[in-house]
Amino acid sequence: MSDDTAKDEVLTSEEIEALVERAIEPGFDDGEFRAHDFSGGPSLSMSKWTELRLLLDNHAEALKGVLTSEYGVQITVDVKTIEFGSADELLMEFPERLCLVSTPTEPFDAEVHLLLPGELLTTLVNHYFGGGSLPAPTMPSRVTPSEQRIGERVSKTFFRTMLEVWSDRFPLTFGDLFIDITPDRFSMLPKSLGLAVIPFEVSINDSESHLVRLLIPFDALEAHEESFMPLTTAEPRTSSFSVWEPEIRAVLPEVSVEVRGELCELKATLRTLLQMQVGTTIPISEPSEIELFSEADLIAVGRYGAFDGFKAMQFTRFREDKS
Repeated sequence: MSDDTAKDEVLTSEEIEALVERAIEPGFDDGEFRAHDFSGGPSLSMSKWTELRLLLDNHAEALKGVLTSEYGVQITVDVKTIEFGSADELLMEFPERLCLVSTPTEPFDAEVHLLLPGELLTTLVNHYFGGGSLPAPTMPSRVTPSEQRIGERVSKTFFRTMLEVWSDRFPLTFGDLFIDITPDRFSMLPKSLGLAVIPFEVSINDSESHLVRLLIPFDALEAHEESFMPLTTAEPRTSSFSVWEPEIRAVLPEVSVEVRGELCELKATLRTLLQMQVGTTIPISEPSEIELFSEADLIAVGRYGAFDGFKAMQFTRFREDKS
């Protein structure tokens, strides 16, 4: 190897410094093992969480009734297709006028965020004070104090109804509400944080619609995915008999069982047994009672006799009565 070649393969101090800076950047391989899902990612996982979709639809229905009552207008709420995005991608899509409400949520062990567009708040303020759906002549660059108060009121209604609807399937606990009219708090989240974006379309008097977005960290949902999958219909093994009992009882009376009645019990020597042949007669006395068996199990005890031309047995007691 020549001296010139060796020199070319030695990194300069500037190159080493650049590599070190690159290595400590967020998202660079820090040596931690990370599993990658090649089966379809969040969209495929969510497609299996049918119970989550049912919870969201029920939440939307409950929200519709409460908002219609509070603001005196016909409001409908529908859940649209759930989307996914990283925090930095979503931040770029935030509207200029907004009210962002964040609250720590258990058992997610994470904050969830409710993004309310300023236009919706303007409309609700107008209806709340009797002004109808007409927009203000000029729209301020940020939501007004009145709109912020309406935003707080809407968010409390949103989370309260969510708490009630989810309680049976997946109980939630919300912490304090942090209400911002800028995305500053959201911008402090890790840029690569993956979030499920759940859009609620709020329509007012069938004349205007606005999207309210619920943002939940995808990892928080995935950690509890079993709660969002359909309940199994299989019965526990311990209760399987109760399921089949009617059918078993219906066919049981027709099952054939071999029984035998023992008239007497004799003791004989081996010599006597060896001398027996066809025609040998063994004298026995009439038994005072005979026993009825099924295999080795005693069933009943009764008297020996005749009935309607046949030898017969009249039961006098059953097994549970035999002492």
